[in-house]
Amino acid sequence: MKKTVYLLWLICLPYLLPAQGKPGYFALKQGDWFDMQVTQGTENGPYADQEPFLLFIRRYVLRYQLQRQLPNGHQQYSITQERIIFNNPQGAANGWMCSDSYYPAYQQGLAKKPPKGRFQLEISPEGKIVSLEADKSQPPLPVKLLDYSPQKRVGVYSTSTYWPMQVEEVKPMVQQVLDHRSPGNGAPLRIPGEIKSHSQLLIAASFPVNGNVLVKGTLKQVANQEASMQVGDSTFQIQINDRGEFSHSLLLKGPERAFFFAKNYQTELFLMPGDTLLINTATDTSNVVALSGNAAWNSRLANDIYSLFYHNDNGVRQMDRFKSLAEVLAMQETTSTKFDAVLHSYEGKATPVALDYHKTAWRYHIAEEQLLFLYTHNYQADSSLRPFQRIPEVVTDGIDNMPVLMNPYPENYFYRYYLDWFLHYQKARIGISAGGGTEAFSFYSDYFALLSTLKGYPLYYKLAKGIREELMKKSWTANQRLKPYYEDFIHNCDDSSLTAPIIKSWQLMERWAPGKRLPFTKLPLANSKTYEIATKPGKTTCLIFEDGAFYEDTVLVSIIKRHPEVSFVFAWIQEPYSNPERVGKLSAFPNVTCIELADKGADNYASYGLSNGSQNNVVVLDPWGRIVDDHLPTNDNVWQELLNAIDTAAKASRLSTTQKSNMMNIIGWSLGSILLTALAGIGIYRVRIRRIKAAEAMKTAIRELEVKAIRSQMNPHFIFNALNSIQSLINTAQYKAANTYLVKFSMLLRSVLHNAEKNTLPLIDELNTVRLYCELEQLRFDFSFDMDIAEAIAADLVEIPGMVLQPLVENAIIHGIATKGKAGTLHIKTAKQGMNLLISVHDNGNGFHPENNGVHKSMGLKLVRERLQLFSVAGQTASLHISNGNGTTALLTIPIETA
Repeated sequence: MKKTVYLLWLICLPYLLPAQGKPGYFALKQGDWFDMQVTQGTENGPYADQEPFLLFIRRYVLRYQLQRQLPNGHQQYSITQERIIFNNPQGAANGWMCSDSYYPAYQQGLAKKPPKGRFQLEISPEGKIVSLEADKSQPPLPVKLLDYSPQKRVGVYSTSTYWPMQVEEVKPMVQQVLDHRSPGNGAPLRIPGEIKSHSQLLIAASFPVNGNVLVKGTLKQVANQEASMQVGDSTFQIQINDRGEFSHSLLLKGPERAFFFAKNYQTELFLMPGDTLLINTATDTSNVVALSGNAAWNSRLANDIYSLFYHNDNGVRQMDRFKSLAEVLAMQETTSTKFDAVLHSYEGKATPVALDYHKTAWRYHIAEEQLLFLYTHNYQADSSLRPFQRIPEVVTDGIDNMPVLMNPYPENYFYRYYLDWFLHYQKARIGISAGGGTEAFSFYSDYFALLSTLKGYPLYYKLAKGIREELMKKSWTANQRLKPYYEDFIHNCDDSSLTAPIIKSWQLMERWAPGKRLPFTKLPLANSKTYEIATKPGKTTCLIFEDGAFYEDTVLVSIIKRHPEVSFVFAWIQEPYSNPERVGKLSAFPNVTCIELADKGADNYASYGLSNGSQNNVVVLDPWGRIVDDHLPTNDNVWQELLNAIDTAAKASRLSTTQKSNMMNIIGWSLGSILLTALAGIGIYRVRIRRIKAAEAMKTAIRELEVKAIRSQMNPHFIFNALNSIQSLINTAQYKAANTYLVKFSMLLRSVLHNAEKNTLPLIDELNTVRLYCELEQLRFDFSFDMDIAEAIAADLVEIPGMVLQPLVENAIIHGIATKGKAGTLHIKTAKQGMNLLISVHDNGNGFHPENNGVHKSMGLKLVRERLQLFSVAGQTASLHISNGNGTTALLTIPIETA
């Protein structure tokens, strides 16, 4: 046993070794990955000799994922091209040819995302490249470049194709990563590059990594409180300890404007990968912060520029102050002069990237203000002019030649604002020539304008924003129209920052499908309590989630009065523009419950189905708590859809159409399954019956053949013995006895032949045959015999197997009493015991000794036993038992049927 255990351990040992093998170069687990952003040249430029000055030529995002850790410490990685960006300058006359795999040429009806190029890498424990090759199943693809030039050229469509990324290009990038292993898991955070090499930046990982930017400081006046920092679309909460100290690290992909706020302290920040910024109070009693660190000058510049961006009230109200576009241009000229002065004062202090960032931001800000004015004034340069008439050339040229696509900072807010108003401008121009749009302020009216005027990031950003806003303000039913647009976008876009919010919103919207239960049963209230939604038996329920949308109270009041059978729940979120009198009016009705909801901010859609922009969510439930319709419009006092939903709910049956359909499907499938099972069972039963009958017929045929075979062995055996007796009488000149013997022999032979084809025969016939046989044998051997047959048995038609009694009588005579002469006796007796017939054959010979018996006796007894095994009644078989005692007794036990 011990040897077996040791052998098993030896067999399993090679499989256990990898888990305890030599550690790999990077301390990662199988499946771990990290993304490196690789930029051709230095991390922050300059990259080119023409505008935009700080736009890089090539950038890749390569994902290193550990596929396998080998026992010898080697590691096998896949390197996937998560993103490929090409910006190829063609000269001042021809502009730029560009490509970004995150935002490919938009394809409608795309079934799935195209594959990404991949390489296979193996490295040694020392960080040496063992092998690096393109993945044959997923090879890198060619890069198709499109014309992204800000110069508008009519009738010209330029494309260019670059060969797929080669192993020779990837190898130095991989070697950089291996040469700059960091402490911990080993993934390098940041690799500064040279003009002719590559710079690399860790931008994401499946495991915790340190940030590449550190913001820390001391604000004693806000000790034990919480500060917040907004960076792009994300907001981070920072805990300040009891000494007023705080520290927070960020993982940035590139330059970012940020905003820091802690009670009375607030400041603009400008951060880049590799920065450290210290925020401290100027004095112990001051609310002014002092900035230090290598990001200090960039952040001071951001603060000074911020005041110029918002020199007056922002938004539409600012543009309403101006009566003409000329006034706007004059204001912009003044503020631009101030901006240039501020920018000039920071030259040599702030970094080139920070200066370029704000210069680019200012350019888009100026264009945005012009577009905003035109939008709010119906695209009239002056109230006395028609739309688009006499708009100054400085405005049209600025808009038409604005680098809409060529922006080094595409994810920043100023660029997004510009894109919003730029689309309105383009739609208005198309609408003027086409007689106006068909669906004002609709995603569907914007869709084809977007595809015809934008591409790259601007197109995908506007599509993402439009799809998300549309689905969040419309009902589940209305959003089925949006589904193909949603699927197209998800299959085209590879930027998770755009797709993830849409996918989440779509999943939330799916919860409002008609026929489903409410996605929540309790509502959080402003007073920190909860309200449980419970539908009343037999009553329709109408939930009105309000976030300050405009409508006339009288319209809603009239609906409530007309439908006293409906239970209304008015749930509102307190906003500055909310109608405070509305709650009082509605609370007066007995079928209205008013509750104030907790404001969840950005999570209001997930909590109540409320989206930004004062879009209410009116939901109607049938008497069984199922959704009839959702997000019914309330603006502009159009309530017809609500009235229709209330009528539909009143007519709803206990089982919805979907439930009925499901039930019918279940019943149909169940009945079909039962019928098929029954048919299959009947078929199987019939097959089994046929097989059983065939088997029984075969068994009967076999049994009859076996009986005939046994009889064919028994009959020649008997005749052979009889002829021997006749021969003996003739040889001894006993002719009279021989004649008598021949007569009885002929009678006996006739009886045997008559019963030869019968499986069974009456007991009385078998006894008569045995009597003839004994009388014949008395002529040879002078013995005495008698038969004791019970009268009940003699009168009963008992059937027994044929030719089983005669061989026993023959053995008793020949091997028992033949040598005793007149002293020999043979006694045959029959009796009935229960369900069995007992036949005994007793002789007073020398007893039964099988070892001394001849071949003939052995054959006779064997045939008798085989014959008895083939005979059964009611599951009981016949048997033979031979015993010694004053001779030999052979006892036959044969089962019989009762009358």
